[in-house]
Amino acid sequence: MTLNATLQAARDMGVPERYAVMRRLAFLQPQIKHLEREIWGARRRMDRSRDPLIKALSESFIRDQEKELRPLKREANALLNHVNGKETVQVPGGITPEMIDQARQYPITSIIEFSKGRYRCCPFHEDRNPSMALYENHVHCFVCNRTWDSISATMALDGVTFREAVLALQS
Repeated sequence: MTLNATLQAARDMGVPERYAVMRRLAFLQPQIKHLEREIWGARRRMDRSRDPLIKALSESFIRDQEKELRPLKREANALLNHVNGKETVQVPGGITPEMIDQARQYPITSIIEFSKGRYRCCPFHEDRNPSMALYENHVHCFVCNRTWDSISATMALDGVTFREAVLALQS
């Protein structure tokens, strides 16, 4: 949920904005703390272990947890800045980190169609056999050896800039 969504929900429910923001922060903080503890524990296990499999699994787990943690921290910072009367940080080009997160959450299957399961021919080169795999919300081509999320796929397919892609993916 973004700051704007929280503020809109507060207006819709008829509660003060500050109350809604503080409740959202109270909801986010235990989640953030839990993910930080999980990351700390995985790093500790990884440092103590000599087994390469445990190290590889721990690194993968840490990456996944950090990927989940980043948007929560960004949202918490935006909420705190709003409560404290500070402006949200603008990314060059007039787009906010919230807009970037929202664009990244745009379903990639709406940009690149997958009719049969998780694999398809790559649209970025001539391909006879399916070489592009669909993962959570990104795709990877094993021939190109490249990965695209919603923003980078829009940029590549439509020939637009990062800013234009982010603005185009606002739902």
